Amino acid sequence: MDYNKKAEELFETLIKQKRYMNEIPSSLSQGESGVLLYLLEVKDEVTQSELSENLSVTMPRIVAIINTLQRKDLIKKGIDKNDKRKTIISITEQGKKDILKKKKEAIKFIEKIIGKLKPEEIEQYIKISKKIERISNDIEG
Repeated sequence: MDYNKKAEELFETLIKQKRYMNEIPSSLSQGESGVLLYLLEVKDEVTQSELSENLSVTMPRIVAIINTLQRKDLIKKGIDKNDKRKTIISITEQGKKDILKKKKEAIKFIEKIIGKLKPEEIEQYIKISKKIERISNDIEG
């Protein structure tokens, strides 16, 4: 099997899927959504450097996203009690409301897609996707 050719084919499919996901109506960019989802589902309060590291986004990009989210009143910034040099980021109630709305719309969109598949195809896709996620998280660099 030509793994490079198959990787290119999969890459093209993922890019096209991402394009459809971006068409879900929202006032949030992909990066903003990622930060809000992280704050909602993973950790309530986080430093900018933790966000950068855990979301694999550069510090300058994280700072830009945080500034935009703060202007939209979706996050708030504070000072770390233990280290005054660190800025702590947390999600606001409006931020929770907005990201939950986008998540709900995305799930409805995905539901329409998987509704065209057989139940066994859905289960197989989920199983393979989870396996790929585990493998990709184990690969360094």
